[in-house]
Amino acid sequence: MSNSPESSRSPLSLLLILILLSMGTYLIAPAIFMAIGVEVLGITVEEFMSQIGMEDPEPSLQLTLVIIQAGASILSFILVPAFFIKKYESSSLSEYFHSKSLAINATVITLGLTLALMVVNSLLIEWNLSFEFPDAVAATFDHLEEQGRLMTEFLTDFYSLPYFLLVMIVVAVVPAIGEELLFRGLIQKYLHSIWGNPHVAIWATAFFFSAFHLQFYGFFPRMALGAFFGYLFYFSGNLWYASIAHLINNGFTLLMIYLFQLGMVEYDVESTETLSIWVALGFVIIGGILFVLFKKQFHITGNLKNE
Repeated sequence: MSNSPESSRSPLSLLLILILLSMGTYLIAPAIFMAIGVEVLGITVEEFMSQIGMEDPEPSLQLTLVIIQAGASILSFILVPAFFIKKYESSSLSEYFHSKSLAINATVITLGLTLALMVVNSLLIEWNLSFEFPDAVAATFDHLEEQGRLMTEFLTDFYSLPYFLLVMIVVAVVPAIGEELLFRGLIQKYLHSIWGNPHVAIWATAFFFSAFHLQFYGFFPRMALGAFFGYLFYFSGNLWYASIAHLINNGFTLLMIYLFQLGMVEYDVESTETLSIWVALGFVIIGGILFVLFKKQFHITGNLKNE
């Protein structure tokens, strides 16, 4: 990829256009899909929303919510960015995803790195949960957190294998492609063009990525995750590695929830059990070694210049 977008517009103006198109679509699309969904079900929006958080949710309502989320995510994070790339960059998605250049060694290392970070990040999650905010702010954050928890429980009450696979596609596969294309592939690139510093661009993008999810008691763990995805892209120059890591992070969590519900594993991945500092330190060391090995897989160390 070229150092600057193939457009006469400035990187800042292109970034603003991208954010308006993608985020604007993400705000509008769910309402449109929801209106269609409740019309098909023959209920009101209020009746639909009142079911979220109830025990033994109705499968048809779960399926409707999954389809709504799928439609909004695909439209906002894949189709809109693809349109943006074609219109404003005269390029294509293949410029961001180089499937032919995926290396087996780097892919395996990415798997190990992601699992190591997930373990270490559990300490960051515990630390972030201990934050105390001012009452007015805490009330808002608590409400958002509770809504997110209820929504997650509603979606992940897996009543069948096909439903689990559908949720896996919508919650793991689609974000792994779409969110990485939008945040790492485009936003990170434009921030680097504006500021000229790849590390500032990576962490600023990670900040926006975490803020977008509106879960402030998990803000710093998700920001660390976003930075991790950003560095995978930076050192490899290939979005597939960040997407694979994103897929592993989301997909492994969903798989563990499903196996726990089936009684096939005893560990509840959603629990807040305290992790030993020595275990975390061990995974920090493992992660550090793997990260060095990942960097050595690529001869180019300034891959943001190739975006």
